[in-house]
Amino acid sequence: MLTDIPREFRKYSRNCLSLRRILRETRNALEDISCNLQLGNELNSDILIQDILDKIDRKLEKRPTMLIFGQNCHAKALFVNSIFEQTILPLYGRRWRYVSFLYGLKKNIRLTLGHEYEILEKLKAHDHQWVTIPEEDIQLNDRECPTEHCPSLEVELCHPMLKDNVVIMVPPDCQSDQYSDILNRHTKNVLPVIIYAVSEDVLSDHNIQEIKKLKDIFKLPFLFVSVSNSQKTSVISTESLTESEQHLLEFGHIAHTKLQNLRDQLLRLGYLNESGKLKTDEVIRKPSFCLECSLDNTLMCDTKINEDFILFVREVFKSSLLKMAALLSEVHNKYLRKFILCAFDMAREIQITPKRILYSQEIELKLYQALMKIACDQQEEITKIIQKTLQDMKSNVAEVLEDRTQSGESRSYQTPKIATMEIQQLVLRRLSNSVANEIVQSVGCLQESFTGTLQRCLDSLEKHCHEFEGNLSASDAVKQIISAAYNIDLQSSTSSSVIQTFVDRLRMTLSNFVPWHNTWLSSGQDHCNLQWQLQVVTNMIDSLSASKLAKTISLQFQESVKSSHEAFQSAIRSLENQLSGQLEQTEEQRITIRKKHAPRFARLALESTSLCDLLRWGMPKQIKEIGRGQYGVVSSCEPWGGVDPCAFKSVVPPDDRHWNDLAMEFYYTRSLPEHPRIVKLRGSVIDYTYGGGSSPAVLLMMERLTRDLYCGLNQGLSWPVRLRVSIDVIKGVRYLHSQGLVHRDIKLKNVLLDKDDRAKLTDFGFCIPEAMMSGSVVGTPVHMAPELLSGRYDSSVDVYAFGILFWYICAGQVTLPNQFNQFHNKEQLWNNVRKGIRPECLKDFDQRCWNLMEQCWAAEPSERPLLGYVQPQLEAIYHDALSGTIDDLSVTENPTECFAFFQNLDSYVSTHIN
Repeated sequence: MLTDIPREFRKYSRNCLSLRRILRETRNALEDISCNLQLGNELNSDILIQDILDKIDRKLEKRPTMLIFGQNCHAKALFVNSIFEQTILPLYGRRWRYVSFLYGLKKNIRLTLGHEYEILEKLKAHDHQWVTIPEEDIQLNDRECPTEHCPSLEVELCHPMLKDNVVIMVPPDCQSDQYSDILNRHTKNVLPVIIYAVSEDVLSDHNIQEIKKLKDIFKLPFLFVSVSNSQKTSVISTESLTESEQHLLEFGHIAHTKLQNLRDQLLRLGYLNESGKLKTDEVIRKPSFCLECSLDNTLMCDTKINEDFILFVREVFKSSLLKMAALLSEVHNKYLRKFILCAFDMAREIQITPKRILYSQEIELKLYQALMKIACDQQEEITKIIQKTLQDMKSNVAEVLEDRTQSGESRSYQTPKIATMEIQQLVLRRLSNSVANEIVQSVGCLQESFTGTLQRCLDSLEKHCHEFEGNLSASDAVKQIISAAYNIDLQSSTSSSVIQTFVDRLRMTLSNFVPWHNTWLSSGQDHCNLQWQLQVVTNMIDSLSASKLAKTISLQFQESVKSSHEAFQSAIRSLENQLSGQLEQTEEQRITIRKKHAPRFARLALESTSLCDLLRWGMPKQIKEIGRGQYGVVSSCEPWGGVDPCAFKSVVPPDDRHWNDLAMEFYYTRSLPEHPRIVKLRGSVIDYTYGGGSSPAVLLMMERLTRDLYCGLNQGLSWPVRLRVSIDVIKGVRYLHSQGLVHRDIKLKNVLLDKDDRAKLTDFGFCIPEAMMSGSVVGTPVHMAPELLSGRYDSSVDVYAFGILFWYICAGQVTLPNQFNQFHNKEQLWNNVRKGIRPECLKDFDQRCWNLMEQCWAAEPSERPLLGYVQPQLEAIYHDALSGTIDDLSVTENPTECFAFFQNLDSYVSTHIN
């Protein structure tokens, strides 16, 4: 019934309200992030996300409206009259003005300008009661042009078709190039449902150009409707038809031929897909609509309008809603990914920063000790170098003066004092170069061994610290150590240069050890000849003590290095204090992300994604309840979303904390790629009508499996099958860990079995990335590792839980271990587990299995084996179990056992081949 059209508008309106609420909460969450999170500006810097939210906002403001185009006024009138089931528009006319149909309590008609201002003009319809709009009121006069500010006609009808804000607009007939201006004025805030009515067998060239222009403007799917003068679809009289034509029309042959011709033309023009080609009436009744965002053009006959028209309207609305919901969902998931990555980075920074500081202190201390050792141990070697250099210079005094000549320092001096000082500089420079070259060769490797990694480590620590006491950073202090110890540059004016200090000390030494200096000064000699210069060099060399010079250099090294070492220690303490405050803030930010922002966006993502799934596949239809757990009810249902057999877990979160936990479970589970040992979450739907609407239920859709491991062990599973199940569980847990997730609740009921008794992990309610773990005590008491009670744990808790699970698998029963059964409550159990109580070893346990259990449930997490070690151990035991089955079958004639063995063997082979 066409009266169902308002129901589609109501559904669209309700979904828009949900989207508006989610959008509003998303904007509030983003604003909260920007104000209260240090990373807020960085997270909100994505301009594209803001553009997406604004785009969704604009789309939600658009009012859904049916736009009726057509070959001519006659075709449009036929279609409008058929949906109203009365002759509301005149059948023959031309040059109509823009017409809008709205809901009103009584029939009314008026002229408006821009749908805002009513024009007080006398209309023909005001003179008497009318059924059909008078031609004079709807037709443009000769002075009016549809492209200019031309009045439009608004018609109010008390018709069920127009309830719930259903609006129908009939644009005027005009030239193709005039449509842009006309539609921009009337459809600015409109979500159009576009219908193109065709009354002839074929489209004219003008119609084709018109459709092309409209496609360019709207870029939306069209519903082509072949309308006829049949009394079934309009009130047009059929008296003008011959008896033969009336007979053919009655059986639909004329309509079918006309529709086939039109379809062929639309196919040739590319306005219809081959997949939608008309073959039978069944295709017309059930057109293939795309459930995503690419709805195709559709052709229908007005004889099927009650069926196809509603489908088209529904799919247009669905397509629009899906686009908005999918965009919102992408925004939510993008922010969730950012939060988790930020949490990982923060956790890494919190863990690694103290280690970097400790490493820097250790490496700098080694560098300091190595330099001090060099300064002490090489004093004797430096003495030898100085003695050798002094002996070489004394043997070749003329060469020393040649260096002076080559450097341009040889000239006439007014007094011998100036000449003597420059000869001193020359001798000391030559001596210092010899010592410096030897020291650089001796300790140059230390700079490469210590400073490269140390410098990078300090740079990473200091990149966020800009305030240092005395403007000295730890990296600057390290550079001072290197400069003081290795920068042997005589030309350098750096006050910290050891050699510069060495030269100054030598000058003081010369003033004490050169008595001949005063003799020459008092001689009154006016010219410093060559013989005099040679004598000055010789006397200067004789006056120097190699051991005292070496001791002076060694002391200067030690003093400079020690001073730089103390500066480094002061700087690293200042750096540590600053970083300690920053790490406290980082931890606070990580807790805020984990407890507030991530769950908030996870809940928004759950709502937006669930709306997408609801629009695509509808509400699942329950068949029967198949199980109950602590946090939900599992029911089988009819095929949904392409999943068959299908089941869903319905969860009613009682408060915000449970909502957040469920939302995070949904995100982690749905974001997991496909894996054969993991139960894939296929979708979700939120049932807001559950419990009378007071407490919405979240339906988590998944594939339906045969039973869980608890039931499997109760009903009896062979030993090879149980071993194969344990291998499947290990593979599933390893995959979760490879994705950075920790399950935290591995137990019998969370292992499901398919029809071949292959295991899959399910129920990720406690699953979480390590960086997002809060230290909360979660899980099933029997399977909980001791460190879970302390609040500080990692992925090794899953290894412990598997060890307990493996005990049940090896025991082939679900009865609680005797060691655990003696306790009356979980507090007693936890206390004794901390003291080392574990399940007992049963007499029929394989020793290798028992050893593996004991390793898995070790009290210290570091002593538990890696799952990459556990899996090959289990596979070896499984292979031996199959071999043992062969030996057993060699002496048995039981065909059932033979069949079971070969079934297990086939599964084993297929597993390892895959």
